[in-house]
Amino acid sequence: MKRIKLVSKRERWGLTLYGWLLVGVALLVFVGGYIRNVVPFLSVQNTIEAKIMILEGYIPDHAYPIIINIFYEDNYDLIITSGTTFDQGFYISGVETAAGLIRNSLLNLGFDSCKVVAVPVSPGVFKDRTYNSALYTKKYISENLPETKSINIVSLGTHSRRSKYLFKMVYEPHINVGNIVIPSKGISRYNWYKSSRGFKSIITETISYYYVLFFFWPDENEKSFETKS
Repeated sequence: MKRIKLVSKRERWGLTLYGWLLVGVALLVFVGGYIRNVVPFLSVQNTIEAKIMILEGYIPDHAYPIIINIFYEDNYDLIITSGTTFDQGFYISGVETAAGLIRNSLLNLGFDSCKVVAVPVSPGVFKDRTYNSALYTKKYISENLPETKSINIVSLGTHSRRSKYLFKMVYEPHINVGNIVIPSKGISRYNWYKSSRGFKSIITETISYYYVLFFFWPDENEKSFETKS
């Protein structure tokens, strides 16, 4: 009677002690490089000559005086504020969108009301907010400022690279896109991993950037948005 085998012996390749040491060193080098360089990578700035400045919807209060100074120093003609509806706060503030809140904030600081316009995203848009902000502002510019050849978007810290990528997806090649980066308070190149807020922000932005880079494809309805009446 043939013997039934319950186990078998196979030859396999495996790492030696030196192999595991090499893998460990490589991981340490990667992690060290990531920790040191991720903030400047995600916060990359490339400001171009433009007359229109677009403010994204999550710009914090400390950025407004900086933005106003840049506006006048670099001779911009117009600020366009963008952003979606808020989940809370309307009953107190009376402002429905981030675009409206930013415009009101600038006006309260004495900014010229003729040089700022709010272009909010329609209510009910809760995903792909940056991409939709690009669509709505592009539509406004195409209809009202058709001679525009370049714009600079203003983004906060490590959200900047992703924002620029999505705006370029919508605007170019017809309108060139540059950007201005407002540094995040409390998050720097050397301390971001020392707080839960900084750690969560950087990891989230890293994942989000590579998501839009490799896995984000807008559907046909979104692509044709700017051609709709």
